[in-house]
Amino acid sequence: MKATRTHVVEEFDGTAAAVGDARAWAVSRLPAGCSRADDVAVVVSELATNAVLHSASGHRCATFRVRLDLAPGEVTISVTDRGAAAASAPRLTDEGGWGLLIVRNLADSYEETVEPTVRTAACRIVWSTRPG
Repeated sequence: MKATRTHVVEEFDGTAAAVGDARAWAVSRLPAGCSRADDVAVVVSELATNAVLHSASGHRCATFRVRLDLAPGEVTISVTDRGAAAASAPRLTDEGGWGLLIVRNLADSYEETVEPTVRTAACRIVWSTRPG
């Protein structure tokens, strides 16, 4: 039997309040009992926060988009915003700026595509579907 893939997309207002909405939406789309639901929640939160704080998506009336590509035992999360280059790596004394490092450590893979007016951060999170 062929594995089922599901693609779901949602657009969110570029506001701080929408970060929680995006996180809740993403987790609600995962299969029941997903062992990596907490990781998905953190990844979506960090990527959505970056979209709001570090791109034009955080400007008045702007939006960001979250896409989930679900397959048995994995999800690819893509957050697309209105564009900006990735921030430089944080220094050990910085209080913030650790989001992408956290994402890269939680995700099984991470990539970023930057175009003049659009940036997409995508990562894949895998979990076991075997009983046990």
